[in-house]
Amino acid sequence: MMKWLGKIGGALLALVLLAWGLTAAAPQHAQAAKTLTSSRTPTFWVLSDDHFIAPALHDNRTAFREIQQSAAGKDLRYQPIAIRALVHEALTARPRPTAVILTGDVTLNGAKASAESLAKRLAPLQKAGIHVLAIPGNHDIYDGWARKYQGKQQLKVEQISPTDWRNIFSDGYRNETSEDADSLSYTMNLNRDYQLIMLDSNIYTIQPSNRNPNTGGELKPATMSWLRSRLAAGQKAGRTSLVFMHHNLYSHNAMVNHGYVLNNASALRKLLTTYHVPVVFSGHIHAQDIKSGSQPGEPVEIVNGAFSISPGGYGVVQLTPTKLTYDRKAVNVLPVLSAKQRQNPDLRHYQPYLKRLFLQNGEALALNSLYGKKLSPQKQAAGVKFLGQLNWRFFTGQDALSNAQAAKLRKTPGYQVDNQLPSLHRYMQSIMQDKDRNDLHQVIATN
Repeated sequence: MMKWLGKIGGALLALVLLAWGLTAAAPQHAQAAKTLTSSRTPTFWVLSDDHFIAPALHDNRTAFREIQQSAAGKDLRYQPIAIRALVHEALTARPRPTAVILTGDVTLNGAKASAESLAKRLAPLQKAGIHVLAIPGNHDIYDGWARKYQGKQQLKVEQISPTDWRNIFSDGYRNETSEDADSLSYTMNLNRDYQLIMLDSNIYTIQPSNRNPNTGGELKPATMSWLRSRLAAGQKAGRTSLVFMHHNLYSHNAMVNHGYVLNNASALRKLLTTYHVPVVFSGHIHAQDIKSGSQPGEPVEIVNGAFSISPGGYGVVQLTPTKLTYDRKAVNVLPVLSAKQRQNPDLRHYQPYLKRLFLQNGEALALNSLYGKKLSPQKQAAGVKFLGQLNWRFFTGQDALSNAQAAKLRKTPGYQVDNQLPSLHRYMQSIMQDKDRNDLHQVIATN
């Protein structure tokens, strides 16, 4: 009898050990297989620098209007409507995007209330099965400028902590395959062909700040080590990695690049080239620009122009197992306007409104530079108008001019006026003609 019981006990112990082994192995297998979609031809959308401010944080009076006037062409007033239009476009798109990806500066000045308000407005996407994946920008985590604008006052409000960020934009972290212990970076499997790597490239304090945000960015040594391991894991699994971050991998303007290009961009370029990363998506500079690397095999960088400025643009990315197609789209608010809102000329003609805001910023730059020069009113007006338009072309990605078109611009009265000033001459040369790539449409081999 004892021998028989011993045999039964041994058999039960073997079954328990087998069950334990299967249970221990199951989570690893499930995590490795977890993907956002089973489609081999998914679509996702990318936008950057929406600089959203919660309506509850301003009353549209003196203090807020001063901020709007100094916002470098950003639309701060009608952001809730623009976001609602974006959500409407995603929900009615055919095919629907698998994900909407935000590459930083999702808030105007790092107010927690703004992040929460934006997340709530994007929630219908998640309810419909469209993932919302976000990484922070330099204005998001512990920004000392977080304010509420009330009357003539700027009142300090709660800032966004790293923990707040994970909780507010939890979708990405819930679906991650790995998270960096030293930053808000994480990875996920889009499908069987692609891995998405979301990099936190920002420099911020470990507690609430009283200072302006750090414009520059850098990946910590520990984050670089983590990234190398994730690139290797993706390669081993047969997945091509696509990288998303706020700061730039390359200089996209000869005069304006300090604080925009990642401090350790050179090391990152080498790492991404080693693992055959074809494309990096970023923002920060607010200009719509696509640039190739200078060395063979380096990634193409797609910088999405700020969603908060003309033309309220975002990127539509279509994938196959071997290629990526990118198209820049402009938001259309008309379908989501109420009857009352349609009476507002700014909203009824939203694209001209955005352009007018941005032109005013570029024209102010020219006016300040030309102030005090001995010019006739006609010449000054020509110079102001020319720089405004040239600036708008560059920031909206419409600067892929032929040599003939560029030569024609140089003959205009406005160019002749602005060209007399060395500072304007250098700036105009840096933004006039882009010979690298079409900034609005690209087809890129990924395998």
